[in-house]
Amino acid sequence: KKMLKSLSPSEIKFVEEGVAQNIRVDGRGRLDYRPFSLETGIVTQANGSCRLVLEDTDILVGIKAELGEPDAAAPDCGTVFVSVECCPSASPEFEGRGAEDLNVELAKFTERLLRASGSLDLKSLCLIPGRQCWALYVDVMVLDSAGNLFDTISIAVRAALATTSIPKVNVIEKPGNQYELELSDDPEDSLKVDAVGVPVAVTFSKIGAFDVIDATLEEELCLSCRTTFAVSQNGSFSSTQKGYGSTDVKSLKDQVKIARRVALQIIERMDAALHTEESSNRPKIG
Repeated sequence: KKMLKSLSPSEIKFVEEGVAQNIRVDGRGRLDYRPFSLETGIVTQANGSCRLVLEDTDILVGIKAELGEPDAAAPDCGTVFVSVECCPSASPEFEGRGAEDLNVELAKFTERLLRASGSLDLKSLCLIPGRQCWALYVDVMVLDSAGNLFDTISIAVRAALATTSIPKVNVIEKPGNQYELELSDDPEDSLKVDAVGVPVAVTFSKIGAFDVIDATLEEELCLSCRTTFAVSQNGSFSSTQKGYGSTDVKSLKDQVKIARRVALQIIERMDAALHTEESSNRPKIG
């Protein structure tokens, strides 16, 4: 795999000219998405897991459910925490201080998607308001990258959540305002996390005068502006993140239309892949 840290002016010009003619270096048009595959339920100790492969991008997500206390600001809701680790061997940008900053940025963005209104049903994760709830720990490991991490992580996390099950809990009320939790030890007696409303990210990278989606590492070294939209299955937008650079109002309006269309196509592909996964019996790892 070619490791990239920078491109020469002539290489950048080559990429920009291809984008202007709607023929990218890898042969795609500006709004074409690379194919991806999903494997779910592959980590034995996790409540939910997914591995996403898109070209050289390789992302593993594990989700663990633990009992905890609700946030004081949302006493009737469960909680969700995201951590992202980009392996230094995956890309030069994952080495040293740059990797730490990128890990934090990706984790904060993904956590914001999951906490957004209409995303995860956090109220269903509350057991005793103000006292006890389920906390979901979403651990993302980027084993390799071919660009477009905001989008691919969001896809992998949504797929992992869609296959996450948590033990059924009976809350038994005791005298003196006390409660006792009784966890079912039957693996079949569990609750599926509702991930239908979890959005996926669609990132636009401006190269020269044009936007592309699903940028490669090479293309990301040429961009002048990056904007990411989070779109859910019903077509609503839960958040927008401006990476850097500036854009005009007309471009933003165009991006909103394209982001909705692309996100719904991705979710349709995901759901079809998840349906296929449910009927397969793949061995689990670790």
